[in-house]
Amino acid sequence: MSLPLRLTSNYRVGFTPHQAALFAPRKRPDFRVDLAPSILLASGRVSWANLSRMLGKGKKTIGGLKGFLITMGTCIAVLSVPGCATRAKRDSDQSQVRYQLAVGYFQNHRDEAAIEELQKAIEADPDNAEAHNMRGLIALKQAYDYGSQAETVSCLKGADEQSVRSEENRKLRAAEVSFRRAVELRANFPEAWNSLSAVALLLREWDEAITAAENALKDPTYDSPVFARANLGWAYFHKKDLQNAWKELYESVSRASAFCVGRYRLAKVYVERGEVDQAVDVIEPLIADGKRCPIQEAFLLGGLLHERRKNSEKARGLFRTCAEMSPRSCVADECRRYAQMIQ
Repeated sequence: MSLPLRLTSNYRVGFTPHQAALFAPRKRPDFRVDLAPSILLASGRVSWANLSRMLGKGKKTIGGLKGFLITMGTCIAVLSVPGCATRAKRDSDQSQVRYQLAVGYFQNHRDEAAIEELQKAIEADPDNAEAHNMRGLIALKQAYDYGSQAETVSCLKGADEQSVRSEENRKLRAAEVSFRRAVELRANFPEAWNSLSAVALLLREWDEAITAAENALKDPTYDSPVFARANLGWAYFHKKDLQNAWKELYESVSRASAFCVGRYRLAKVYVERGEVDQAVDVIEPLIADGKRCPIQEAFLLGGLLHERRKNSEKARGLFRTCAEMSPRSCVADECRRYAQMIQ
């Protein structure tokens, strides 16, 4: 029995901001989300040894910044004191400190406290692009959490799914507003442009995703262009422009051969072009090491590809692995169904 190979593509694959917030050390502290740590590690961006350093020092950092804010407040109260007057007039300084506090809170999973500090940062300096960007990232993370409730933690249906999806969409729109404000303030902000592309993909606004990803790629100093190219290629894929989809995803994977999400998406392009053998070659490294590339949809696709090649035993094993990864997810239900069909 030959299983249907064409699948309705899950445009959410690869977006795991709740696991992926990295405070990247730069001259100005941009807060960024690209993909999950496992994917970042696989693509060679960071090592486990550097991950904790990149995430900052958490509570210790928060305490130090609070002390600094108290000192600044004292300066504001006594402007006549030498050394304080200059700092008191610089709202951007206070805004940046509030932003740093928000980073610390978010890294300690205190979203509401982070949002409160970001609001104060923006009140102190409405032109703080990093603060707007981070507020967008928190909203994107919250949207992703709602999406996970609907299809990964469990597979909701009917009115329950509609209720959760409504909240997901509300958070995505809030993230979009914040990212757009960030790039209005700083046009050369590739991380914010790429995040805006990710939001557009989740909203299924393919043209917007293409424009945002292209803007991210305009910056020659952007150190993660493979992610923007992966988003660009994925948007082209959903527009049925398979040639441009292949071009962007192939380049992304060529530049980072262990880029898990890029490989999955490139395999989908090959499937849509009817090139099964090429799809298997691309996806095989993902399904060979599920711990490094825990993409449930990749195991589903791998199972369908091997069944098409008449390797039912391997297909069945991949479907079972898929079902075990997130047992209550919608993808797991599909994997169990296919596994039963080839028994």
